[in-house]
This record gives sequence, structure tokens and C-alpha cells, in this order.
Amino acid sequence: MSEKPQNKKSETSLREEEVLKHWEENTIFEKSLEKEAPNGEFVFYDGPPFATGLPHYGSLLSSVVKDVVGRYKTMQGYYVPRRWGWDCHGLPIEHMIEKKLGLATKKDIEKLGIDKFNEEAKNSVLAYVDEWKDYVDRIGRWVDFDNSYKTMDNSYIESVWWALKKIHTDKRLYEGKKVLMYCPRCETPLSKAEIAMDNSYKDVTDEAVYIKFKVESLKLKVKGIKVDDNLPTFILAWTTTPWTLPANMALAVGENIDYVLIEKKDEGMGPLVRFILAKSLLTTVFKDSEYSVVSEYKGSELVGISYEPLYEIEKAKNAKSEKAWTVLSADFVTTEDGTGVVHIAPMYGEDDYALGLKNNLPVVPLLDGTGTYNTDAPKELQGMYYKKGGKYVMEDLEKRSLLFAKHNHTHSYPHCYRCGTALIYNALTSWFIDIQSVKKRLLEANEEVSWYPEHLKHGRFKNIVETAPDWTISRNRFWASPLPIWKHEKTGEIQVFGSLAELRERTKKSGNTYIFLRHGEAGSNVEHVISSLPENTHKLTEKGKEQLRAVAKQLKDKGITKIITSPLVRTKESADILADEIGFDKQKITIEARFQEWQLGDLNGKPVSELQTVCPSYKNRFEQGCGTGETLRDMKRRIGEALYELEEKYHGETILIVGHEYTVWFAECVAQGAAGKECVAIRGDSEDFLRNADFRVVDFVPLSHNKEYELVISIYLSLLQKMERVSYVLLK
Repeated sequence: MSEKPQNKKSETSLREEEVLKHWEENTIFEKSLEKEAPNGEFVFYDGPPFATGLPHYGSLLSSVVKDVVGRYKTMQGYYVPRRWGWDCHGLPIEHMIEKKLGLATKKDIEKLGIDKFNEEAKNSVLAYVDEWKDYVDRIGRWVDFDNSYKTMDNSYIESVWWALKKIHTDKRLYEGKKVLMYCPRCETPLSKAEIAMDNSYKDVTDEAVYIKFKVESLKLKVKGIKVDDNLPTFILAWTTTPWTLPANMALAVGENIDYVLIEKKDEGMGPLVRFILAKSLLTTVFKDSEYSVVSEYKGSELVGISYEPLYEIEKAKNAKSEKAWTVLSADFVTTEDGTGVVHIAPMYGEDDYALGLKNNLPVVPLLDGTGTYNTDAPKELQGMYYKKGGKYVMEDLEKRSLLFAKHNHTHSYPHCYRCGTALIYNALTSWFIDIQSVKKRLLEANEEVSWYPEHLKHGRFKNIVETAPDWTISRNRFWASPLPIWKHEKTGEIQVFGSLAELRERTKKSGNTYIFLRHGEAGSNVEHVISSLPENTHKLTEKGKEQLRAVAKQLKDKGITKIITSPLVRTKESADILADEIGFDKQKITIEARFQEWQLGDLNGKPVSELQTVCPSYKNRFEQGCGTGETLRDMKRRIGEALYELEEKYHGETILIVGHEYTVWFAECVAQGAAGKECVAIRGDSEDFLRNADFRVVDFVPLSHNKEYELVISIYLSLLQKMERVSYVLLK
């Protein structure tokens, strides 16, 4: 028996490919969307994937299930649009680009240039689109792939803005300061959902320390004990984050926990020294030492004791908080480990921050965005990374006889799911969506959902909703959807824009007026031939000349101060006629080659119908071009370049630009910062964007853009000049 050739496809595979070919050639999926849908629309929400790598088999498996749902509901009489989408934004993409470009920090990105960084992200984010399409088609999934949406599209970002404005109108969007998990490598906070994903928790071994806080005054009136310098008294606290000790502002005890005051010999501090700690942890902390118990107390009796700060923090001292460096009570204190006394650094702990707010403790940031000690930190720590700083703190406290003991402690700790850096708790100003006010409705909505498997309904999902905190939505990064939140400089009034149109209304407009006019009818229009070169001899027809004389009457009172024309014969003739009619000196007409016709190379002189054959779609015209000439992207770029140069050169002018249909179209696209697909939408379904001798006043607003003159919203917001009475505050 001969062996089956390795490269020969199975009968099953060949049969599948035959079915796929039949579906494609006969547009079966498209026809399923066109059939009657008496039950209306069925909306299928599908989270978009990243195209930065090949699809995972898990993605393909779930994709098959999703396809079944869409087909099933279609057969039930529903209209089920299935438009593919791409997740393009986010910190994973940024990290990928940082690795690709060899960038180590946020400052490196700023040094390179945000525009260049984002352009690289944009170019890389869809690297495997074609491969994804092959996979998705091959598994037989019916989906509108060519009309896919992308989260980096301005239109998609606007939908996010619309939602945020609605949330703001409903009074559920707020700016607040909370302790969040923070990545010092990526310099951004993370939501709890991000931390919970992708096995972000890792077992780590840190050096835990027992620290001695020297008591200044005791509030133990019942026992009548007084502070005696010859018999120093310390409160023992335990921490796994010694780098936070310079930020210590209080100690916390449990009101109903039993504590003891003990005496023991301490060579470093004299013959005897006293310690206060939880009674149940005595044998753990002093297992190899001899000591005697002097007194016992409830935690409530310790509240109010004051102690010496470990470090002098000037801003904390100036805050003049009455409860700073005293013992407070807190319900989160336990005796599971440590000493039953918790070191409180309000800046760097969630419970710490809440306790600090309640007791008006100073909240002084001692780290900058990179996790490096800043100028408010003790002088010896300034400029030091927090992990190295933690080691210095332990050595320093040991030299000062304030380090009681240290030991290795293994525990589960969250790490950044992109770069792997250990996260820190950090009190940050951020924007939040108020989840608590809608939590009841969320739980009610869960009751209306049919869950498979059923136990998720009142199990994992219900628990997620019940314990959900307010949603942290802001990130201190670059490649993302910017938040359209603005604050008045003086009053603090918040404005949230729900669309680009709203933002443009408040943006500084051009100082010039731009009037774009298409040339009058020419011989090329009558003959329906492509005429794209200055040497082409297609002149205006008599009808074209009359069209221009008629339109000149409308332009006469526009106060035109400059006329610029394309170098083609028909546009120069048009400019001359208009100048004569409105009384403009023809010698002052300027020729600008960049406003000339679409350059179609070897198609020049051929029938327009041939263009339709060679390039039937605008997608082809933008991306591949037609013939040996330029692409529409090339033409749009030169129109944008010329328009922005005019804006830079002239101020307070009314400029008439005589060009071609596509010249006017692209001027409108550039003015709106539109991308290719958005440009096509601006053009609409009409055969001509502008008829011969018609004009359009282009409302030009200078925008931050990429090299394609497409609006880049993230740069637009960060570089935008002041709006009327309102200035930009936050968020990239």
C-alpha cells in the first residue's frame, strides 16, 4: 500500500473549501442579511481582538460558537449584522512598541515624540489583519470583515465620548483621589479588572521588618504608666514594604484586640526597654527572648499615644495635623501576622488612605511617576528608586537601633500584566465612573440574564457586581482614547464634550477664509477623458465661461484678497475670468502645483470609464492607486501640506482657490482631519462632489494631525490652545 502524500488535502478539507468558494462567489452571507427580518434586529456584542499576533486556538473555538448564534437568530427571523472589529488601543500595544523601539521610560517616548510613537503604534497594531481574515474565513464564520471598525478610528472614539458625556450628564462621572495599583515602569494606574487578568499575581519573597516607634506620651491613665527616658517604650509594627516607612503618618490598632506592654533587656537601648504589641503574637515575635509582661490593654486604650516620626518630612510637619504620628483605631487590623499594629502611610495604602482622610492625616507624595523618591523625601533618598530606597531605609533604621528584626516573607503580589513590574499602591488623582449608584440596577439586570452554565448567575458574576468598586477610567499614557474632560481654570467647572463637533465649536478657528472653487466646464468634461497634466490642452467651453461669469456675481462681495490656482489650463482660465469679473489684479494670481488634478500617470488621456474598470473602489484608489500615478492618499497629503502652509503664511485673508473636484473634496477632508474611510463618507453617494464652477467655503480649523493630515485626537487634546474661558486639565 502506497503512503498518502503529506501535502495532499483530505476529502473533508477539499469539501470545506468548495463550500467556502460557493459562499463567496454567490455572496451567501450578504444575502442572509438582505432577507426579510420580521422579528427585527438581534444585537450580538463581540469583544474585538488585537491584530498584533496570530489568533489563538481559543479565539477560533469561541469564534465558531459566536457564528452559530448569529446564524441561528437569522434563521429565527432576525436581522443580525455582524461587523468585525479590532482592538487597537491600550497599554499592551504601547509596551509592544516600547520594546520594538528600545524605549525604557515614559520620558523616552516624549523625547522621541508622541506623534512618532503613536504613528508607529498605528502602523503596527494591525500587523496580522490578513492572516486573521484567512483564519476567520477558513473556519466558516460569517462576518463583515471589510467594513470592520477600529477602536483607533475617530468615529469610534467619538462614541466613547458620547457615552462619557451621558454618564457626566447623569452625574456619575467624577474626579477623585484614591489609592490605586500603579506601575512605576509604565507610569500609569491600573484598574482592579486589569490586575485580576492574565495571572497578574505572582509569589514573591520580600524582606519584612519589625520597626520600633518610640513613644513620646502614653495615654494609659488607668495603669498610670509614664514615659521614662531611662526606660524607653516602643510600639512594634510590622511591614513588608519598608520603602513606605518615610511616609508613615500614624499607627493603627484594633479596638477590641488584646495588647501587652512588656519589658526585656535590650543592649542597644540600655538595660531595659519596653514594647507594645498584640498579646497573641508575643511568642511569635519574641520566641527566642526573655521578657516579662507589665500590663495588658485593649486596643481602644492605646488610641491617642503619640510617637516620634521615623523621618522628618517638612510638608507633613507643616500640615499641623493633630492626629499625625499618633495611634488610631481601625477595623482592618488583624493578628494573623506581624504585631497587631499596622504602620499607616496614607499615600501608599488603600486602607491607610481611608483612615488618613477620616483623621485628617497629611498625604504627602514621596515618589515621582517613575517610582523614584522626590524632593519632599528625606535628602538621602532623593533620586533613588523605591526598591533600592527600601533597602536604604532598613539599613538606616538598623543603624539608629529602630529596626527590631527582619525576615523573608513569601506572599502573592500583583504585577503589571504588560511589563511584569511589581505594582505599588499609590494615591492618585483619577477619573471614575460611579458604579455604586447603579449597582442595584446591575444586580436586577443580572436576574434577567439566562446564564450558561447557570451557576455563574448567582456565583462569580453576581459576586463581581456586588464587590465592584467605582471604575477607574483614566490612564497616564499616550496610545489610547483621550478623555474629553475640561476644567475651568478658576471656577473648576467641568465640561465634557460628546463629539468632535462640540470640541471644534470651542477651538480657535483659522484667521483666514478659504473658498474652494472647481473650474468651469472644460473639453475634458465634455469628452469624458482623464486630463491631469498641466500640458493637457483641454480649455474651458463657452458654457464653462458662462458658468464662471455667473458664479463671479456671488463671489464679488466676498472680499477676496488672494486668488490661487492649479497650474492646469482650465483652472488658470477660470481664475483669469473670475479675476476680471470681481476686479482682482490678474498679475497677483498665484499658481500652486499642489492644488492640481489627481495625477493618474499612464491613464492620462484615456476615457474616464477606464478608471472605473481599473479602480472601481475608493479603497483601491486610496491604498494602491490607479495606473502609474499617485494614490488618493498622496493627493490628500499634498492638498493638506499646501493648505497648512497657507494657514502659516497668511492671516486675515480671504483666499479663493481654483482647483478640481478632488482638490475641493480633499480640502474638506483635511479641514475635518478625516481618514480615508471618513473621507469617502464626506464625499457621499453623489457622482460629483462639486459641479463645474460651484464653490464651497471650507471651515478650516487647524488640527493636530499625522502625516496623512488625519486628526489624531490624543495629540489634538494635549496640544490644543486654550478654548474660550476653558483650558485643558488632564488625561491622555
